[in-house]
Amino acid sequence: MFASWPRFPAGPCLLPPWAILMVLFALSSRLSAGEPEAVPTFHCIGLRWKPDGGSATLPCHVAYRPVGENDWSEAQTLWFDPHDHSGAGGEHAREYRGSIVDLLPDTTYDIRLTLGAREERIIRVRTWSETFPIKEHRRLPGGRRAEPLRLTEGGSAAQGYILYESPPEQPTVLDVGDEHHAAVSIEAPFVILRGLTVRRAGAHGIVLGAVHDVVIEQCDVSGWGRTKTGLPWGVNLDSAIYSSAPELTRVVVQHCRLHHPRSDANSWAENGHPEGPQAITFRGSRGQLVIRYNDLFSDDDHCFNDGMGEVENFSYGGFPNRDSDIYANRISHCWDDAIEAEGANLNVRIWANRLDRVFVGLGLATTSLGPQYVFRNVGGFSRKDPPHTGPAPYPAGGYLFKLGTKRPRADTLARGAVFLYHNTMLQPLFEGRPAGFRRGAFVTDRTYGVWNVTTRNNLLHTRSPGDEAVRDPLSAPENRFDHDLYSGTITAAPGAEIHGIASEPRYLPTVGDEPPELSPASPGRDSALRLPNFNDCYRDAGPDVGAIESGGAAPPAGVGADWTRWLRDNRHRTGP
Repeated sequence: MFASWPRFPAGPCLLPPWAILMVLFALSSRLSAGEPEAVPTFHCIGLRWKPDGGSATLPCHVAYRPVGENDWSEAQTLWFDPHDHSGAGGEHAREYRGSIVDLLPDTTYDIRLTLGAREERIIRVRTWSETFPIKEHRRLPGGRRAEPLRLTEGGSAAQGYILYESPPEQPTVLDVGDEHHAAVSIEAPFVILRGLTVRRAGAHGIVLGAVHDVVIEQCDVSGWGRTKTGLPWGVNLDSAIYSSAPELTRVVVQHCRLHHPRSDANSWAENGHPEGPQAITFRGSRGQLVIRYNDLFSDDDHCFNDGMGEVENFSYGGFPNRDSDIYANRISHCWDDAIEAEGANLNVRIWANRLDRVFVGLGLATTSLGPQYVFRNVGGFSRKDPPHTGPAPYPAGGYLFKLGTKRPRADTLARGAVFLYHNTMLQPLFEGRPAGFRRGAFVTDRTYGVWNVTTRNNLLHTRSPGDEAVRDPLSAPENRFDHDLYSGTITAAPGAEIHGIASEPRYLPTVGDEPPELSPASPGRDSALRLPNFNDCYRDAGPDVGAIESGGAAPPAGVGADWTRWLRDNRHRTGP
C-alpha cells in the first residue's frame, strides 16, 4: 500500500494572511435567522432569503458591486418558491433563491436585496480565490507505480492544503493493472492532487471518501471499470472520479482528462436504458461542487453512460445537488446524457460546456428546488445508437434539454425553477445531412409533467422542420418559452414563443472546431432580449441569440480554458 512508499519531502509552508481570509470567506455566511444567506464559488454567488411576508407577487430585486466601486450592477430577480416541500425540502418552502454569475474570483462584493418597496438588506461576500493556500508540498515518487495511493493526511482551514504533486520532470504513472478496486483514495480534507496519471483501476480511478475541500487537477485517468458477467457492457457508474459519501462538499475537479474507460456502455438499441462507466459520479453529496476545464472523451467502443451524474434523480438531493458550478468542459461519447443534473438543483449553474457525440445534452428531468441556470452551452453531433443497430448508417439524434417526469412524482419533484438562456443547437453534417440534436427543450413523454421552465435567447435549430424545438405536452402555463430563435414545431401553452423568431440561423465561416458566430444578416443577430447579468457582454446594437456573441472570443472550454481570463477580456465590451 501507499504507506510503504518513501515518505515525501516536506516543502515550504506558504500561508500569507490573505490566504487564511480566503478560506474563511469561502464558507457560507448566514447572518441570523430570517436573514439572507450567500454561498460563493469562484465565479458565482448563490442567494437564499426567507423574510416574513414573502410571496410570488412581491419581487426581490438584486444588485451587486465590488467593494470600493460606486455603481451597482443589476442581477436577475430572485425566484420565489411558493411550494410546501416534504421531508428534506421542507426548510426551503416559501423561500427566495437565485444566483449572481460571471463574477471575478477572490473579490469581495456588496449585494443589495430589495424586497418590493418595504425592505432592503446589504450583505458582503467574497468569492473563492483560485490561489490555494499551501500548508505542505509533497512530491509523489516519479515513474511507473503499481500500488494504489491512499491520501490520509490533509490540511485545515487555518493552515491550508497539503499538495500531492506528480514531479513534472518524471511524471507519476499509477497503473494498478486491474488488481485494486480503486487506484487512488482521498481520505482527508484540504488535499490537492495534481498531475497524476491513473491507469487500469479495477472499478474507479479516484475515490473520494467523507471529505471536503479537495482539489483534483491536471490528472489523466483512463482504463478504469469492470465488465458485467456474461455481457460486453460495463458495470454501471464505475467512474474515473467517484464518491458515494454524503459528507462530500467543496470539491473542485479542473484541467483533467478523463477518457477511454476499459469497458463500454450499451446504447438504447443494444440493451435498453444505457448503463456503464461514467467520467464523474458523486452520489448523495452535499453539493458546492465545481467541475470545470475538463476533457471527457473516448471512442465508439468505450463510451460513457452519462458523462457525469448519479442515480437519485427523483429527490431533494441528486447531482450536483446545490450551490455548484459545471462549466467550460468538453464532453463527448455518451450513449445517454453528457451532464445529468437532476434532483434539488438549488442554485446550480451549468454554462459554456461543449457537447458532442451524445444522445442528450443536458438531462434536466427533475428540479425539485432550483433555481437551476443553464446558459451558453453548445450542442454538436447527436446520436442515439451505433450505426450498425439501425436500418441505415444515418444516426438518430436526441435532444439538447431532457425535461419532464412521470406523474405523480412530477407534481412535487419537477416544480423547481429552471432557466435556459443563450444555448445553441448546431447542425453539423453527416453524409451531407444535418446531424445535430433533433429536439430542443423536450418533455420526453406525452404524459410527463414539468413546471417553471423559462427559455430565453436560445438558438434551437432542429434537424428538420417537423422536429420539436419545444415540447410541453401538458401545456403548463407556469412554463415560459419565449424569445428563442427556432426551427421546428412548438407544443406548449398559448402564447409560447410569441416573441420568438421562427427561422434558421446563418453563420460566418469558422476555423477548427470553434463554434460559429451569427453572420450580420442572420436572424437573431443583435436582437436577443436583455437579461441583466447573463448577457452584459455584447457588441453592436444588442446581444445575439445563442451561445456565441459576434465580434468577441468564443467562451473557452476544455483543459486549457480559463474563465477568469475570458471575463477580464470580455466583460466590459458592451454596446457598439
